[in-house]
Amino acid sequence: MDKKVILGISAAAVVAVIAGAGTALMTSAPPEKIDLSSTYTTPAPSEEETVPPETTVPPETTAPESSSQTGEAAAEVSASIEIYTSGKVSIEYPQVEGLSDESLQTSINSTLRSNAISAAAGYGADETKDAFSVKCQVISIDRRSLTALYTGLFTPEGAAYSTNVFYTNTMDLRDGSNLGLNDFTDSYTMAGYVLSSDVTFSGLTDEQTAAALDYRETLTIEEFTDIFNRADFPLQTGVEWPPSFSYEKQGSIFFTFPVPHALGDYVTVRFDPSTK
Repeated sequence: MDKKVILGISAAAVVAVIAGAGTALMTSAPPEKIDLSSTYTTPAPSEEETVPPETTVPPETTAPESSSQTGEAAAEVSASIEIYTSGKVSIEYPQVEGLSDESLQTSINSTLRSNAISAAAGYGADETKDAFSVKCQVISIDRRSLTALYTGLFTPEGAAYSTNVFYTNTMDLRDGSNLGLNDFTDSYTMAGYVLSSDVTFSGLTDEQTAAALDYRETLTIEEFTDIFNRADFPLQTGVEWPPSFSYEKQGSIFFTFPVPHALGDYVTVRFDPSTK
């Protein structure tokens, strides 16, 4: 059994991020459609990616091979799923295998594990009383990078409902660094996109989309920019849990922002650079 990981993060800080976003008033009109065609050249995927908010803990998954890997190259690097358990906390996390630099591989695996299990403290879970269960899916891995998606539920003792948990981690397997939203695009541009008429949400019904569009009107472009500037790993001691997480898949950029529990706790935005 692993020891509990403690970060300088409190539940109050998490609540403050979402609650603050929920009460902020729109101080500027949503921008018009933004032209980003000269900024991005990555082709869009052929079919829709969906990552809806989880209402139950998803089934255990195994890491698929990256589409970029074939033959001998595919066998050079892979990922296995391990499980951290402590009290009522259970968190899956990936471990990389097959890198030629063993020291780098050890460092990467330590970071992947630390990032994954830091979510319990980030959400303010008490491992002796609060149920916190997270599944991990490796959506892509090759010799350059690994991207892991984490979905699950946080149920504080005596709580009337569970909170949907979602976070991601993209690791550069060449140098062991964390990659985030600002490595794929820039926060201000994405804030403008969220407030534009072109915004696309991933995995929402028409009714949920309408509710998300209404909620976004309570936030300004400056507030969205701040949310996205604080997205993703790495965490810093004493800094609140990131209010947004992102990843790139098949040329599309996906990123979240927090919403009230009635709307699912978070929504995922899809941005296709080649079509904007």
